Amino acid sequence: MDTYYAPAGRDSPEELQRRTAVVGNAPLLQSIMDAFSAPVLILNQHRQVLAANRGLLEMLGVEAAAVVGKRPGEIAGCAYWKDGPDGCGTTRHCLTCGAVDAIWTSQRSGARATRECRITLDATLEGGAMDLRVTAAAIDVGGEKLTVCTLEDISQQKRLAVLSRVFFHDVLNTAGGIHGYAHLLGDMVAADVRQSKEFLRLEKLTDQLVNEIESQRDLVQAESGDLEVDPETVGTRALLSDVQALYSAHAVAADRKIRLEEVWHGRIITDVRLLVRVLGNMLKNALEATAPGGTVTLGCAEEDRKVVFRVHNDAVMPEEIRLQVFHRSFSTKAKSGRGVGTYSMRLLGERYLGGRVEFTSRVPDGTTFTIRLPKVLLGGPTSKGGE
Repeated sequence: MDTYYAPAGRDSPEELQRRTAVVGNAPLLQSIMDAFSAPVLILNQHRQVLAANRGLLEMLGVEAAAVVGKRPGEIAGCAYWKDGPDGCGTTRHCLTCGAVDAIWTSQRSGARATRECRITLDATLEGGAMDLRVTAAAIDVGGEKLTVCTLEDISQQKRLAVLSRVFFHDVLNTAGGIHGYAHLLGDMVAADVRQSKEFLRLEKLTDQLVNEIESQRDLVQAESGDLEVDPETVGTRALLSDVQALYSAHAVAADRKIRLEEVWHGRIITDVRLLVRVLGNMLKNALEATAPGGTVTLGCAEEDRKVVFRVHNDAVMPEEIRLQVFHRSFSTKAKSGRGVGTYSMRLLGERYLGGRVEFTSRVPDGTTFTIRLPKVLLGGPTSKGGE
């Protein structure tokens, strides 16, 4: 039989019954499947269902007999499964179906395969569409080569990702416009107005607004694995001077000082934007813990083939805070805190910059956050900044 993608053909009723019985004679397998809340299927080599877990049957509101012999797209309600010569897997639309690809890839290779799948549902079903993450793996049951297949609904995750991209795009456009007009206005007004406390404050606030929005966008993309790293060459002295200037103007630095000390003069290749995010969160954390009139120090040192950036303040964290400081959503500021600053240090610094983020906090030394980075982050560098 012709097919547009995966092989056509199905078990005869006798063969299907025999293989279903083989799976039924392995009660431990069914118990393991039922332990998962996500839908789990056992398929034969023709991608037909031999068994399903309780999670799938309860979701569909049917008994096992109603799904045996069918293929995943036929069970899920794919709008196109009838368009092929032999149902699910054999239509033109199946050429781009992640579910079929995961199952067939696993069957051919004997290895585990995971794909994402977008399904347009039959018009009679609610929802219109589904996004699934499908994982298929080969198993042997009673001498039969079968496939175990899990279906994870990621529709909400995908929708939130789209809404997030749209939100950050639109709000950055608006904030960027305000930022641009504030600086343009500065070029048009008289010198005494441009140097006034109110106007300087407006410029600083627009700078911080754009920076904060971009910081949240980077964090969202980092957690989803979509953040792109852009390495470039930068001088350590210029980098730390820029960070000092940026955060000295931040509201959290009011009545506090940021001082540079012990700065190794050299050049590294890294993603400057992400490194500034990490150092900025270290600085904000230190400034919040510093009493008015106090000083936070910022510096870096060479250590073999690595560079260690550090931020120090005199306060000491209680043990219960030290134990949770890198946990997501944990905040030292109770209800007012978002709990992403210290978490994002390690996420960005280690996963994306290839470094190591650590801290010490003890009497009488105070608290020091460090990020230990390789001098060269793999990627295509461009030049920026002096030493």
